[in-house]
Amino acid sequence: MTAGAIDRDAIDRLTEAGHLSAAARDAALVQTDIIPDATAWQQFLSRLFLLLGVLFLAAAVGYFIAYNWEVLGRFAKIGLIEAGLVVAVAVALCATGDGLAARAALLMAVLLTGPLLAYVGQTYQTGADTYELFRAWALLALPWVMVARWRPVWCLWLLLVNVSLALYVGQVWRPMAASLVDPVGALLHLSVNGLFLVVFEAWAGRYVSGSGRSVERFALAILLAAACGLWMVFLFDYRVRTFWQPLLAIVAFVAVWWVYRRQRLDVAALALWCLGGIVAAMCTMGKLLSEARAESLAFLLSGVTAIALSAWAAGWLRQLHRESLAGSPASAPAEEGA
Repeated sequence: MTAGAIDRDAIDRLTEAGHLSAAARDAALVQTDIIPDATAWQQFLSRLFLLLGVLFLAAAVGYFIAYNWEVLGRFAKIGLIEAGLVVAVAVALCATGDGLAARAALLMAVLLTGPLLAYVGQTYQTGADTYELFRAWALLALPWVMVARWRPVWCLWLLLVNVSLALYVGQVWRPMAASLVDPVGALLHLSVNGLFLVVFEAWAGRYVSGSGRSVERFALAILLAAACGLWMVFLFDYRVRTFWQPLLAIVAFVAVWWVYRRQRLDVAALALWCLGGIVAAMCTMGKLLSEARAESLAFLLSGVTAIALSAWAAGWLRQLHRESLAGSPASAPAEEGA
């Protein structure tokens, strides 16, 4: 049995059969990378605390200015934020080593850009809407994001883009509308995140640092949420119901399955796919039973369906996880792109 074919179940079976002691089982789990060792935990915690420190420091600058708003003059307020930006850029330029300090400094610069724009808009009353602030924030921060080439910074940038889209739909297109359950808003999220995901999948493996696939899965989660939103609009909002809404939702789900099952096996992405599919199935069943005036039966069947689909999804994902550990041809692209 090769190392790639060993999973937790195989080690547990050997332990239950008496071939491995408890200490040998723990050592085997560490040697096969099923559980992280002390070095991996130390690296993870150091990066986590670095991220938290940057986030808390950026929040502290904003809260300090807000708390002392009446005391500080306008030049003192803008000077504090710009001083933070200058320090962050200076640290990024002077940092040496593995580049983690430089990337954290650029993350700090991206975070401080938002409060600077908010301060300018609040002080000089530019009349800009909230979505314009987030749009300008994303545009101004994009050069730093591309220079940083770090997954946490890309996640923040993608969040800014989606918040800008959501606020645009809720403030300009249809006031007070939720973007993910509005046909135009869901289409915007689906298109933007789908395009971003295609480009990032092709580009990030060579140029973006950071372990895992957090950015891709974040974009995929929003894409699937938008697809579910289009499906729910078609089911429940007859005023804006069109044929292209369920068609786009089905195309999105089929494309995600084909890419992450056939082209690049990604169990976490398929778990998000299963969650979106279960939500769509539950909404469809609720709509059909409500039209049949079987509301009382809908609660029972909805619960049974959710349990059955969740159990099937868990078994299927477990099988795919074993397939990826066994090093099958379908999982090879996923390992290369990790």
